[in-house]
Order: sequence, then C-alpha cells, then structure tokens
Amino acid sequence: MEDKTRGTSDTPAREASSMMRSAEYVGSFPVEDCCLDEQTRLVHKQMQSFKDCDRRRPVSLKFSLKGVKMYDEDEKVLLMAHALRRVSFCTCCPSEAQFAFVSHNPGSLDSQLYCHLFKTRHTRAVRARGSDCNVLSYSMALYSC
Repeated sequence: MEDKTRGTSDTPAREASSMMRSAEYVGSFPVEDCCLDEQTRLVHKQMQSFKDCDRRRPVSLKFSLKGVKMYDEDEKVLLMAHALRRVSFCTCCPSEAQFAFVSHNPGSLDSQLYCHLFKTRHTRAVRARGSDCNVLSYSMALYSC
C-alpha cells in the first residue's frame, strides 16, 4: 500500500476483502506516547471535546486487510491512506456517533501518533464502524503474527 497518496485521484477498487463506509471527518490530533490504557483514556477525552464540532467533511472510508483509506464524498480523490502496520488501535463512542483510529503518519520519520476522528449520521452506524474497526484490529493482529 502506498502511503504517500494524499490528494491524488485514486478511485477505490471494490475488493471482496474491503468495506466502503460513509462518515464525516472531524479532524486529527496528536496522541501522547504512553501506555495503551492511558492513550485510550486521552483519546476518549479528546473525542468528547469534539462531540459538538460543526466543521466536518463528508468522506468515504475504505477498510481492508491492507489498511484504511479516506476518499472525498464522491470516492474520486484519495485524501488519506494508512497501511495496516501504521494503525495502533481503533475506538468508538456510540453515544456520540464517533469512531476513531490512531496511527503514525505516512512518510514521517518521527514516532508521533495521531488520532483521526470521524462521526456518523446515526448512533447505530457507529456500531458498524466500530465493527469495521474491530475487523481492522483483528487484521492487525493477524498481520503481526
């Protein structure tokens, strides 16, 4: 998977092992390098602070065994791509219809982690995205074996 594809035209191919989902991109923020429990707590705290954020961009997300890609709403322009090996963990907050994944930025030599936060239109949809994140997490576990 090529990580350095931000802003390029790369129409998403439909693969049997991938899922396309619509969401709204809220934004990204740095995550402190600490133990996983503390990172999760800090990410959830930040997610709560963004729960009423009105600046969101409609996007399409492609979850696959290769990683996660974010396209514009029309699925024509690739905006973000993270190989599976770069994703540290995924989480969600169903009550706020939010989900997020934490990863290293592509092409970056530093070890800084970033959380990429998304919102769905309905609370029940975040469960599906959370499920997609669980598939991603499961894939990560398989990848690391």
